[in-house]
Amino acid sequence: MRPIAELLDFLENQMSMQAVYQPVVILHLLTHGGFATRTDLARTLGGYDEVGLEHWDRILMKNPKLTLVDTHEILDYDKTRQAFTLPFDLSDTEAVTQAQTICEEAILSWIQRRLASGSLDEPETLRHYRVLELAKRGEQYQQFHSPAEADDIAVEEFAMRMAVTHLQQQYPEAKITQQPYNTPGFDVIVGSATEPIAFVKVIGTQKLAPSFTLSEGDRQFSIDNNDRYLLALVYEINLHQETYQFKIYRGAIKANSFLLVPLQWQVKCLPES
Repeated sequence: MRPIAELLDFLENQMSMQAVYQPVVILHLLTHGGFATRTDLARTLGGYDEVGLEHWDRILMKNPKLTLVDTHEILDYDKTRQAFTLPFDLSDTEAVTQAQTICEEAILSWIQRRLASGSLDEPETLRHYRVLELAKRGEQYQQFHSPAEADDIAVEEFAMRMAVTHLQQQYPEAKITQQPYNTPGFDVIVGSATEPIAFVKVIGTQKLAPSFTLSEGDRQFSIDNNDRYLLALVYEINLHQETYQFKIYRGAIKANSFLLVPLQWQVKCLPES
């Protein structure tokens, strides 16, 4: 393993950006223990746009791979496993956090420059923020359901329609935009990407009591965006009669407002001393 100081030197003094690909790939790897499959990285680059996965795979193998693997030797690529690795010692958590911060700031700075120049439209702005969020903690957006709690598409679609209707009533002058499926952190944005009024997470359930499962990534997003975060809960849904109950919670999802029960732990083995 190479010293992580070499990675920090590259990020601070050598990395040049025509797009966000390089810091996104490195950030993803840093937050996933230094390893990621080709497919996982393509999904992150595209903001989990499954329709365009082949396109983002081509982007990955053309730009970040060429620059980071072949030119600067910052990453290693294993053709057999179809996977990328960071060949650096990641045991120094402070240095890893510093590298993550540099990547995040580089991505945000690139977005802000493009917004200032007018070269980034609303959908692309939202996609880039989605890419950043996924690179930071993509695997934490995994939902854990028992077979009895499997997602019901009809329930989800009904809940989304009702939530959007209520939001339109509460914000009659604002733009209400439903996000693509799998958007990390929120389902609806009130306002615009440059001037968001609220990020709304929509939960739909047929349960009589308002309870639901939530990923750790979604919970962290609510904390990061506390002042503009809304949880829209559509419960007691009866699809045949089209009846339901509706509540909106404002602010972060924390233990002082909700009863949070851990359903599953993600466990990683520590390196042997």
